[in-house]
Amino acid sequence: MILSGKSIKYFQSLQSRILQTMDRHQAKTPYLVKGDNFLKKYECLRSVWAQGSSIKWACANFNIPRSSFHEAEKSFIQYGLPGLLSFSNNSKQFPDLEQLSLLVKKSRPSLSYTAIHRIAQAVPIVKRGSTSKLVSKILQSHGYGISNMKDDFDFWGRIQRTLDLWSILLKTSVNGRDKKNRKDTFLIDQDPCHKRFELLRELFFNPKSTPEEVCFRFGISMPTYYRLVADYKLYGQWAVIPALSPGKQSLSAKLQLAIILEKLKHPKWSPETIIKTHRLNVSRFAVFRVIKRWALENKDRIPIALDEYLDKETPPSKPFQPLKSAYHLLSEKSILDTRRINRHFELICNKMKTHPFHICDPGPLLLAPFVNDLGVIQAFETHGPIKLRGKEISNLALLNVFRILAGYRRISHLSNNRDRTVALSSGIGMFGSTSKYYEDTIAFEFDQLHRLRCDLVARAKELGLIEGLQIGFDFHLKEFYGNHSKEKQIGKGPDKAGNMVPGFRPHVAWDLATNAIINIAYFQGGTRSPRIIQQFCEQNIFPILDPLTVQELYMDSEYTKEGDFHYFKEVSCRNGQIYICLRKNKQILKFIQPALDDNKEWQPYDQEDEFRAIQVKLPKTGLAMKIIILRDQEKKENIRCFGTTNVQLSSKDILRKYRFRWIIENGIKDLVASYYLDEIFGLAPEKVEFEFYCVMVARLAYEYFLKELGGKYYNSVNGNKITLQKMRNLLFEKRNCTIEQDHAGNLILTLLDRQKKGTIEDHVSKMLLSLKEKGKNKVLWWNNRSIFLCAKNQYQFLQTVQ
Repeated sequence: MILSGKSIKYFQSLQSRILQTMDRHQAKTPYLVKGDNFLKKYECLRSVWAQGSSIKWACANFNIPRSSFHEAEKSFIQYGLPGLLSFSNNSKQFPDLEQLSLLVKKSRPSLSYTAIHRIAQAVPIVKRGSTSKLVSKILQSHGYGISNMKDDFDFWGRIQRTLDLWSILLKTSVNGRDKKNRKDTFLIDQDPCHKRFELLRELFFNPKSTPEEVCFRFGISMPTYYRLVADYKLYGQWAVIPALSPGKQSLSAKLQLAIILEKLKHPKWSPETIIKTHRLNVSRFAVFRVIKRWALENKDRIPIALDEYLDKETPPSKPFQPLKSAYHLLSEKSILDTRRINRHFELICNKMKTHPFHICDPGPLLLAPFVNDLGVIQAFETHGPIKLRGKEISNLALLNVFRILAGYRRISHLSNNRDRTVALSSGIGMFGSTSKYYEDTIAFEFDQLHRLRCDLVARAKELGLIEGLQIGFDFHLKEFYGNHSKEKQIGKGPDKAGNMVPGFRPHVAWDLATNAIINIAYFQGGTRSPRIIQQFCEQNIFPILDPLTVQELYMDSEYTKEGDFHYFKEVSCRNGQIYICLRKNKQILKFIQPALDDNKEWQPYDQEDEFRAIQVKLPKTGLAMKIIILRDQEKKENIRCFGTTNVQLSSKDILRKYRFRWIIENGIKDLVASYYLDEIFGLAPEKVEFEFYCVMVARLAYEYFLKELGGKYYNSVNGNKITLQKMRNLLFEKRNCTIEQDHAGNLILTLLDRQKKGTIEDHVSKMLLSLKEKGKNKVLWWNNRSIFLCAKNQYQFLQTVQ
């Protein structure tokens, strides 16, 4: 309620007037208020109703006009004691402006009256009645700026809640009083406020009465009595009306104000957009309720940005804390002290001291130190299933990783050959059964696999294998070739030909700067990008990579959704730019249709195509975007659209930049060809997700190997790296090799068919020696043994004889 200056002074003076009266009468309980007309009117009414005095005598004795008496009696009969209460308040009420002013003041206490008035002028429902003086009057009525004491808000808040209940009581009739039987109907149970007031009067005028006796007589508890006495000293006769509870709002004042300011700044934003921008944990209905309450539904309003003129109270932003990998949680010493090396592996190593073993696939052995440095063992012990954390250091994830690196398409293919390279690389002496492998795979849960993948990405970031500056997103379809896909709840997705086929669609994030995989996650075939892209980033990307450092995002046409553009550009990756091939949906066709109808301003791009650029503002979010339309010069067909939020970039540079997205396309092809991404069989999502994790380990381990090897293998002339499939032909498989153990316990791998010096064998040998000096050439599940590479021509003596 908005109070006048006279009303504010009246409530401020109540305490001193009550205390003066108590001191004069030497009373322990308050009742009389010096110079209060309410008490004189009540005592006159009481003498008639309780003591049987005549109205004429009572009015003359208390100096009250008879008209005032009859009016007071009528209110007393109808509303009880609250009907006699009144105070002088001629202020006009503005409930909407009052609520908005309090909401803003609670949210931002440092704002001035002028700033609050400026906000009120922007809100349609209150802008006409708002003035700076009225805002000041509202805030003073609620205890802001009266004496700047801490207790002011509590004092005036109690008065406001009391007045709110009083206004409700004046609309509710009290039945039970009768003029013909005044004495017997003076005190009634339907008027508890009157009983409280009579209790205080009895104790004030009868000092011999005890509180226990009087409270029992009026049916009032002792705690209520003590609370009533304390409140009466502050609020006078208004204390007999209990204040309403402040209650709890569904949304805090700060959150409501943030929604109002955001909606004023962006009239076209939907509740869902506001929720995603501020990452609110509320429903769309709650946000819409705030928008509707303040009449902000009109999307054609002129945008008003008030944050630029207000003191925005925001907590200091915390620096980004990337996820730390489990590699730093468990020391190698603690693992070696609590886990054992595989017994068969130790026996084979002891035999290799005197009898070298012949192998033909040296690749897994050479890549073992790099797999070890990715922290697979530490991650498995930290995040893996408890059931599979045995006494041995080696685990089935290592077996599967080295199976991929060795070039075996499936785990069952390991039993079809006699080469033990994969077994030695994974730290075991012999293979387990295929059925045992599949049973152990089912032990994984999605949550465990998610933590394993994130830990791997965090470790790759620590090693510099990924940067997270240029990121590409895409889906890959793994088609399901079995029967009864519908009964098995396998969704359908588009294949390369555009046909809807059953399968699952892993979502892939790729680092385009380093050409390395960032993450890959399992999704059903029916999953679409607009539904999961934000969830995928929040769970798999942004806990590890700082979103504010992302410079460029490259996406395919599947991601053509305005909400995704807003999420990346204005919510998460605010410093980055989006480059996307736009799907020609209804919205995009509406944008480009005028340009297609007009044959002007088209420029040649190459011998076959021409292009034209237009700049648009997206309707819901107001985000500026530049669209490049590319079409055939002769037939004016084969229209393709490319968009970007970098509106300052030239059209040809935008078309050239989008080619950068082909890195992820080639990367997925490499996962299929070299790492057998499509050779995953089975329906259990956890098993498929586990295979994805192993593929990630294999891909990043090989990437680490290339980075350390460097030279033309990592940075070739054409910009492409040597793929794992090509490296298998160069070095990793089908080689005549021996492996033995030297006196220091390290493994010596010798190539027996060396042709000439200066080849890749020499570069790898030098790299392994360099890693040994840095302390990185060691494998934990080999009991920290190192691996070295030697090369010789076993037929050199024949050439010498000739």
